[in-house]
Amino acid sequence: MSFADKVALITGADGGIGAALAARLGAGGARLVLHSNNADGLAKLVADHGWPADQVLTSAHDVTDAEAVDAAVAAAVERFGRIDYLLNVAGVAYFGGILTTDVEMWRKTLDINLTGYFLTAHAVLPHMKEAGDGFVVNMSSIWGKRAAAPGAMLAYSVSKWGVEGLTKSLAAEARPWGVRVSSLVLDKVDTAFRTNMIPHVGDFTPEQLDRMLSAEDVADATVAVLTSSRRAHAATIELDAWQWA
Repeated sequence: MSFADKVALITGADGGIGAALAARLGAGGARLVLHSNNADGLAKLVADHGWPADQVLTSAHDVTDAEAVDAAVAAAVERFGRIDYLLNVAGVAYFGGILTTDVEMWRKTLDINLTGYFLTAHAVLPHMKEAGDGFVVNMSSIWGKRAAAPGAMLAYSVSKWGVEGLTKSLAAEARPWGVRVSSLVLDKVDTAFRTNMIPHVGDFTPEQLDRMLSAEDVADATVAVLTSSRRAHAATIELDAWQWA
């Protein structure tokens, strides 16, 4: 599938879902704006795929740093002229409930998972409004649709409830501009996120891993959103690891 005339900004692009999205869109010829706090990870991703310098622009910064986000988006627009797709992926997850989640863990989770999405959208959407077109896809979670298990993913769940609210609010505001804002509500995905859970829930068997979603499955769903008819807005897609039961 060709994305040769598109410019995609991806946060959390150094691994997992972000890297899978970069690989899929880059293979289709999209110009890539790759953001992460891991400069070495970004450099390795670019080298592994052999993308030419005129196809990719990287920025290593913290998504909670408003000035850094604004500067990185401005550099991308100066380089490529526009941004067609914003794919908000960067996130963290920690295990804990109200009795075991400390204030630092709480703030870090909400700052990265929710404020980071807001700051990047805040920087990108004026350019999409001016263009009269664009897509924003926010990676969400089933824990943004239901309560976290007692004592488990409290801060993460709250952050993803926030992402769902942010997505719906942005979708309503950006609709008159010709910009579509969607969320992908993800079930269990086999990425590095799961390693944070191992001390609390135990390791997963190979059979369990096979039943999880892959980062490539998420890329498939994202591409379906990005290539939908101009008449259609896939406001929310829930991607279920249906074999897990």
